[in-house]
Amino acid sequence: MHRTFIYLLLTFVVAASCLLEYWGARLLALLSTAKQNRIGFLLIAFCILALTAFPTNFVVTNCFVLAVGLFAGMLLGRLFGSVSALVSFLTAAAIVDIISMHAGPTRWIASQAQHPHHGLALLQFLAVSFRLRGELVGVIGVGDLMFFTVCVSVMRRLGWPETAALVVPLLGILSALGVGLITGLTPALPFLAVAVILYAYASSSMQRSPCHS
Repeated sequence: MHRTFIYLLLTFVVAASCLLEYWGARLLALLSTAKQNRIGFLLIAFCILALTAFPTNFVVTNCFVLAVGLFAGMLLGRLFGSVSALVSFLTAAAIVDIISMHAGPTRWIASQAQHPHHGLALLQFLAVSFRLRGELVGVIGVGDLMFFTVCVSVMRRLGWPETAALVVPLLGILSALGVGLITGLTPALPFLAVAVILYAYASSSMQRSPCHS
């Protein structure tokens, strides 16, 4: 299989996963908090029931990962009511992600993924995955989807442009994918944090600058 096709496939899966989280967050934002909670619990419960019947089915496990990322992200996003709070949170999360990738749980999971009887099954429950050339490939983790949803939810609630609420965090995630395809396993949260912070800084700078006729 041509390498270019593989790269395009991975990019498509990441972008599609993020778009599903975005539309899910956008639709649920129209409902009350109580209704959001009920729908979230029901959807995750349904996915868990499906997992008991089809524990290794990629459609089921990927739906489970997407549902957890969406509702965990929306719940967490309710905690942040300002840009500065979001930026501080993303900065701390990015630092933790870097440490975890080099000497923490993320590194351990990546190592275990090489063992067919343990890590592969675990990876399938923690990331949107599919089989490629007989090997299980984890494309985007539930944690990355959760933080993406946090950014989307908070940015929309703070009144940022709808396009920016989608494109800015998506560019961060896709940038991490691009670097990862070149250098290997790469933490996504630093790229997500940089994208959001740069946009927040640029937006505040434009708002402070005087208007010229």
